[in-house]
Amino acid sequence: MSKIKELRERAKTIETEARSILDSVTDKTPKAEAEAAHQKFDTMMDERDSVVAQADREERAYKAAQQEERRRETREREEREAQRPGQEERQHNPAQAVGDEYREAFRQYLANGADMSELDREAREALRAGAQEIRAQNTGTGAQGGFLVPTTLANTINIAAAAHGPMMDGTIATEINLANGAPFDMPMVDDTEAEMDPHAEGEEGVDDDSGDIVIGKTQLLAHVMKTPWIKWSFELAQDSSFGFEALLGQLIGERIGRTGNRWLTVGSGVNEPLGFVTGAPVGHAAGSAAALTFDDIIDLEHSIDPAYRTGPKVRFQMHDQTVKALRKIKDANGRYLWSDGDVTKGVTPSLNGKPVSFNQAMAKIGASAKPISFGDFSQYYVRKVGNPLIGVAREKFFPNLGIMGVHRIDGAPGQTKAIKTLQMAA
Repeated sequence: MSKIKELRERAKTIETEARSILDSVTDKTPKAEAEAAHQKFDTMMDERDSVVAQADREERAYKAAQQEERRRETREREEREAQRPGQEERQHNPAQAVGDEYREAFRQYLANGADMSELDREAREALRAGAQEIRAQNTGTGAQGGFLVPTTLANTINIAAAAHGPMMDGTIATEINLANGAPFDMPMVDDTEAEMDPHAEGEEGVDDDSGDIVIGKTQLLAHVMKTPWIKWSFELAQDSSFGFEALLGQLIGERIGRTGNRWLTVGSGVNEPLGFVTGAPVGHAAGSAAALTFDDIIDLEHSIDPAYRTGPKVRFQMHDQTVKALRKIKDANGRYLWSDGDVTKGVTPSLNGKPVSFNQAMAKIGASAKPISFGDFSQYYVRKVGNPLIGVAREKFFPNLGIMGVHRIDGAPGQTKAIKTLQMAA
């Protein structure tokens, strides 16, 4: 933890120094000197971002190691408890027992080069139970050589996916995880413009259909995405002292995170999710094709109905290069619109007081581009089908293994008023 703290403090120091350089530039500063200051500011902030990214990686690794240590301690404690006299008849949680058996069977499956014949009968039965779950999630035939990842590994995959794409993070959008991939109809109601009518004594209510509630429907499917083959050394799987689950989860999670985030951001809606950028209306059109102003940000915010401008999931989303441009914008009082938060305490960056998610799937600033989105992302729904699946190829990469991750997701905006985009001039 000391290294993480040092990195975050270093990032904060660099940020403070960069701010002081930018603050030194005034309207009277010679153009060449101002350009040099801006260039130095950009260089220092790039260095600051690199240090923050390194701190984030260190922190994820530290948390993963802690989780693995807790799991190891739990297993050891359970083993000690099982060896105590009189514990043979102890009642276990059936679901937990099945989960532990499946996890161990899955580990043996990988460690033995995906050779089912090398597993004992109990392990084979545990994996077959997992295969039944796969068939429940597939409208076609069961996946050959594929198994649901254990919950512990799935958690690692989900953490890695969220780190590489905000739309794969359940704290950003509204996530619905179902056990199968059947089409899911989601009712939608927008009653933000409905009002009451005044009533006079003795007057009857008006029955002209003006008070009817219009209920819409969004259907979420289950589009399949897969990673490229990941070559996996069988020595790593066989080495029980090596935390191969965490590494495997990170490798697959990163790939799922990048693809899933891109789909849920700019997906076309045809054989893939309808991304929030694709499905959102334009809230404000900038006057320039290459630059943003404080007024552009204010106009985008106020293009959203006030009913959707509060709540824990209201935020901006944008590419890192857009952030780089916004860091230099000040309001009418000379205050910076952008705030990096407090990296030493994990405070989220913000723009005009609203949280910001870095989304590398979004467009950069350019002619006709949509580089910024704002709104209530609780009104964007991400549908997932259970845990990711892992398929293993033996002969193709012998003596190593080829491992491929597969996941089924969909997504769509629930309310078109809740999220809008800023579009640059043509």
